[in-house]
Amino acid sequence: GNDTTRRLISWSGKVLAEHPDQRRLLVEDPSLIPNAIEEILRFEPPPLQAARYVAKDVEFHDQTITAGSHMALLVASANRDERHIEDPDRFDVRRTPGRIFTFGFGARYCIGQALARLQGRLALDEVLKRFPEWDVDWDNAQFVFDGDLRGWDSLPVTTSN
Repeated sequence: GNDTTRRLISWSGKVLAEHPDQRRLLVEDPSLIPNAIEEILRFEPPPLQAARYVAKDVEFHDQTITAGSHMALLVASANRDERHIEDPDRFDVRRTPGRIFTFGFGARYCIGQALARLQGRLALDEVLKRFPEWDVDWDNAQFVFDGDLRGWDSLPVTTSN
């Protein structure tokens, strides 16, 4: 459970370094932090996919998926579906949070999602209070993808503080 939260916090650092205008909005108006966490989870989800086993035959988009099949939801793609999200490739902390697939859905909805969101909000709030500006030291950043989750094992930053 803590891997997702750790990855969320590292993606927050990376995405906000790349969007300093959005970071500035958060510094000026911390009430946007919950929206920012949802937007980060949508924009750069730690899991790229979620696999499911099909227990019984189901109809899906006029196709029969037979029992025993395996399906994969491409989380990152679903989170940027232009049929449901206006301008999905734009990162916007003012975006009204909508349905995202980062933590799954239905019976397989992540039981720890509320805690991950809370920890992400608290961490981001504290970082922004202390370090309102930063740049990533890309030469020393360490990206990891273990097949389930992706993110930064190390994301060193430089600040002007």
